[in-house]
Amino acid sequence: MRILEKASASGKKARVTRRISDEVQALSITSLLDILTIVLVFLIKNISLDAQKLTVPENMTFPTTMTVESLEQNMGTTVIKVYPDQILVGVDNIYFGKPEDLLMEPKKRADLHEFLSRLSLEIEEDENRGEPCLLVQADEAITAQVITAIVEIGTGSYYKYVYFSTLKDSNWLENEAQQL
Repeated sequence: MRILEKASASGKKARVTRRISDEVQALSITSLLDILTIVLVFLIKNISLDAQKLTVPENMTFPTTMTVESLEQNMGTTVIKVYPDQILVGVDNIYFGKPEDLLMEPKKRADLHEFLSRLSLEIEEDENRGEPCLLVQADEAITAQVITAIVEIGTGSYYKYVYFSTLKDSNWLENEAQQL
């Protein structure tokens, strides 16, 4: 007699059990790995952006920018325009020479120092002109050596402030990439 028949013959109900499957299906972790990869990329991106945020160190003030109009109102501004083939100094655009001459010839550096010193002293003596400011306008092809030489001569000529002309283009990086 079988077990089910014995249980039904004695008047008891047979306990029904399900058959345990011998084969357990393997879990697919592909979608879990995809989600974890996305979360990892998201976290790495956010962490790297936090590291690039600009923080102002204590006791440091960053330089400010100003418009051409506000510099023109300050009549104590001396403009130096540096082109790839020439340097023009002052409001009257006095030809000074080539950028290479400024680096190679000590006499040219001394002449520019003397001229800027004279202009800065004239600005300081005139009460209506404000403080001496040097405004450097340079072509993008000009090397840092030329700009450094001009800034050294300008600060040595008693100019308290040195400004650099820039283009007001908020998308300059994208525009530069498109040109390449």
